[in-house]
Amino acid sequence: MIYDKLSKYYDQFLDLELYDIYYKLIKKHIRKGNVIDLGTGTGILAIKLAKEDFFVTATDISTRMLETAYNNALLENVDIRFFIHDILEQLNQPYDLIVMSSDVINYLDSESDIKKAFKNINDVMTKDSIFIFDFLRPKYLDSLNNYSEDIELEDTIIIWKIIKTDTLNQVKHTLTMGNDVETHIQTTYELKKYKELLNSQNLKVVKAKTLDERIILVCERKSN
Repeated sequence: MIYDKLSKYYDQFLDLELYDIYYKLIKKHIRKGNVIDLGTGTGILAIKLAKEDFFVTATDISTRMLETAYNNALLENVDIRFFIHDILEQLNQPYDLIVMSSDVINYLDSESDIKKAFKNINDVMTKDSIFIFDFLRPKYLDSLNNYSEDIELEDTIIIWKIIKTDTLNQVKHTLTMGNDVETHIQTTYELKKYKELLNSQNLKVVKAKTLDERIILVCERKSN
């Protein structure tokens, strides 16, 4: 996977300010407890939380990303449990805080998959748990059409192109490295739709923070 090859450079392309925003939001709602960071990437947020009074588990679908996150945790001298996981798969223990940052949800391309992910999250929440995630705003995703960048790495170049597909609010990323070509689809919806999908899985939004590129939602279980 090209994303695996990109893992050692991944932090160069991230909006590090986003993790600071997440951190401040989290600290307003919960001070300690068991946390799972779904789609942790290189572990930036997981490491921030592990330095506080949190017991942190971090997952990702990419082995190389997790390897990078593990090495970053070693460098920061923090204890984090890592394992490979797809958000469409069930989790096996309750958490006080579930985090899914940096538009992880937008890599699911159907409402049914989003519902499944939300169900899996709800299944490991208690009445006091908090779930925080973000999604790309449709107008921002639309602005990415015809984006192109040549990313110069130490020993190669990755050509990154983005185009809109025929599906509403959906783009295709194409990454080329030498003879390797990889594509990723990102799909998003309006806030109203995410609220509907959350509601269908007994979850509700208690706070929404709107940024230029995305909206962060703080959620909890609905009371019966």
